[in-house]
Amino acid sequence: MLNYFILKFDNKIEFTFYFSSLLFAFTFPLSRAAVSFFIIWFIALFLLGRDYKNGWSQIKQNHVFWAMGVFIALLALSLLWSEDKSDGLNQLRLYGYWIIIPILAVTLKREWLPGIITAFLGGMFISEIIAYGIYFEWWTFKDRTPQYPAPFMSHIHYSIFLATTSIILLSRLLSQRYTWRSKLPMFIFFVTSTGNLMISTGRTGQLALFVAIGVAVVIHYRLTIKSFFIFTLLCVTLFVGAYSTIDLFKLRIDQGIEDTQKFQKGNYNSSWGLRAAFWIVTYDIVREHPLLGAGIGDYRLASREALQTNEHGFTKETIAWCSDSHFHNQYLMILAQTGLIGFALMLWLHIELFRVKIKDPQLNEFSKLSLTVFVVGNIAEPLWILQFPIILFIFITSISLASQSVSNGPQEI
Repeated sequence: MLNYFILKFDNKIEFTFYFSSLLFAFTFPLSRAAVSFFIIWFIALFLLGRDYKNGWSQIKQNHVFWAMGVFIALLALSLLWSEDKSDGLNQLRLYGYWIIIPILAVTLKREWLPGIITAFLGGMFISEIIAYGIYFEWWTFKDRTPQYPAPFMSHIHYSIFLATTSIILLSRLLSQRYTWRSKLPMFIFFVTSTGNLMISTGRTGQLALFVAIGVAVVIHYRLTIKSFFIFTLLCVTLFVGAYSTIDLFKLRIDQGIEDTQKFQKGNYNSSWGLRAAFWIVTYDIVREHPLLGAGIGDYRLASREALQTNEHGFTKETIAWCSDSHFHNQYLMILAQTGLIGFALMLWLHIELFRVKIKDPQLNEFSKLSLTVFVVGNIAEPLWILQFPIILFIFITSISLASQSVSNGPQEI
């Protein structure tokens, strides 16, 4: 009798976890409060589920978790040589969100994943409707303006979400699994989400989408003349169409060209110029702290030290910005914080993520293409220390790892 009630309780936990996963996927693009709630909620459900032995067995056999664990361990260890312990602990708190990756990876069932991904797309669809309303001034939402129509997060972070949405839809459109009739709503959603990306002014996501399109075409058509033609046609059509019809997109591209011309002449006081300045500053930091970096909490202190001599002729404005800001690049942040060893561990983690073997073609494409968006996005923003992007990374990684060990045949997602 006791075993019967235990089994019934476990089934209820599983049932709760399934619907919680759907709700999580739908709400995390829309709400910071939902993000905080589900971090705690999934931990509580896992503890109530009591399947620790099986979960640990899966975790310890997975190379991704080893890479992740060693990387986080080095970040934590670097507190020992960080002067600013407070900032270091705050950064570790954000990396602590990763704790639900193994929980989701070992708990999510393969048959749940199609619905979970669709729930995410549903949340993005709601966000997209609100964004278009802001852009066309149909309504007001919080303090958002038509120049930055990102309803729930920064326009840069929103662009990463939109690029992920667009590449998932494009992958489906390129697939032969769907009929033309079923592809029609996908095509409409792809057009609107990509259009939303182009008006979002987030050049990070725009660049990530173009790179991911190249990867998607190669996945579907390999490296052939056909794939090159399709990639060129898609990218030229998107770029020319957006540049000629969307004023915000044209303005941001023209600003990017102007920024590049400025910092080539030594003027770094621009969006792209300041990012270029951080490359120079990071090089100076790595020269001083080559192997283990300055510590997770001391990237700003190390930046100020590197800027004291001002060997590169930066203006006062550039020095002030680089002294008090994060590096707007995840790779540079890791180099400054944990040196070449930490950077090597970061690369190891990325390699293991891309090496995850997923038999289902659709889920494999979801994994590889979404990770591509994230890898490119990290060039312009430290996405691992920002709340919304962290949860997107957790979502992508968890789906990827939950997909790999199941041998079921392909299913539509």
